[in-house]
Amino acid sequence: MSLASERLVVPITAKDKARVEKKAAMAGKISTAEYVRRAALNYEPADEAVVAELRGLLDGFEELHASTLAQLDRTDAALDAALAHFNRARA
Repeated sequence: MSLASERLVVPITAKDKARVEKKAAMAGKISTAEYVRRAALNYEPADEAVVAELRGLLDGFEELHASTLAQLDRTDAALDAALAHFNRARA
C-alpha cells in the first residue's frame, strides 16, 4: 500500500464534520480521513439505466396511487349512501 502524499480539501459544515467523525469512530479504529477515503472510493453513482427504470416505476406508482385514492373516494361515497339508506329505513 502506498503512502498518501496528496491532500483533498473539502468544505464542510461543523455539524456535518461532527457527524462524519462520529461515523468514523463507530466504524472502528480508523481515522476520519481513512473513513472518508473509503467512503469516497467505494461510492458508485447510479447507472443511468437504473435511474430511468426507477423513474418509470415511480410514475407507475403515482398513477396507481391516484387511481387507488379515486376508488377509495367512490367506495366511501357508496358506504355513506348505504348507511344513510339503512338509517332512513329504521326511522
